[in-house]
Amino acid sequence: MKSESKQRIYRVKSPAKINIGLRVLSKRRDGFHNLETIFYPIKIYDIITVKIKKLSVLNGNNNISVTTDSKENISGRNNICFKTAERFLEIFGIQGSYKIGIAIKKNIPTGAGLGGGSSDAASVIKILQKHFRNDKGLISILNSPLRKKKLKQAQHDKLLGFAMDMGSDVPFFLQAKPAYALGRGEMLTPLPEFKLPGKILLVNPGIHISTPWAFKTLGIKRSKRKLMGSVKKFSSDKPELMINDFERVVFKKYHEIEKIKYDMYSFGASYSLMSGSGSTVYGIFKSRDIKAAEKYFKLKKYMVFVS
Repeated sequence: MKSESKQRIYRVKSPAKINIGLRVLSKRRDGFHNLETIFYPIKIYDIITVKIKKLSVLNGNNNISVTTDSKENISGRNNICFKTAERFLEIFGIQGSYKIGIAIKKNIPTGAGLGGGSSDAASVIKILQKHFRNDKGLISILNSPLRKKKLKQAQHDKLLGFAMDMGSDVPFFLQAKPAYALGRGEMLTPLPEFKLPGKILLVNPGIHISTPWAFKTLGIKRSKRKLMGSVKKFSSDKPELMINDFERVVFKKYHEIEKIKYDMYSFGASYSLMSGSGSTVYGIFKSRDIKAAEKYFKLKKYMVFVS
């Protein structure tokens, strides 16, 4: 019997994101929705530690575990990272038996419109892709050029398809750079010139918003035309960037979240919007204005971040 291989340990930072504008365009036949938005990564990170060890047994059974320090304690099979690791080994035909331990240090609040779960899943994909890139021809499509263009495209499509199956925001987090998004969020156009001016203040009141509830309540009846496709740079004067369709239903039920947005403006924010389906609201501030706003929201016992 072969001895077990040495354990490899990987540790990465998983960033959060905000939505600069978010419009729900139509409901799809598969039950999902078409949307348009600009994804923008921010400097709030979960820390993902993955330990991988090949076992001596050859029965193909894998030992996967996920632990997290989040208040919700979403561990084990209930965590998106468990499903991601399990499906990765299956989809990419990884041979042998492996012990994979995933530990998540949560800094990104859950149910907050910041994409924490999707970001964590993307980090697990990138770690596993790096570890197994020489196994069964699985190659590093994210970082290394390929000589055979068709093979590169096939692997690229397979990885992105897998990422989308894990969650609509997961493909964005594979690169985590500003991008215009269509479809469920997987059709991405990089925006290298898109930068937010000043500091970003993020405030989360600890309210968990159910994304399925938000979509259902929004009740999109008719298809809407795209407005944001021509945006290359940020400007607070662009009306199409001032829209988050979910604000209409979330603010109606949770007046506290709406108040955060307008408090942002009263403290001098040049731009403020709820991210995703909520409940985090962010504002863009000049450095001299952000301190007073940060102090005010902290006194209200909200979760407050600066990026």
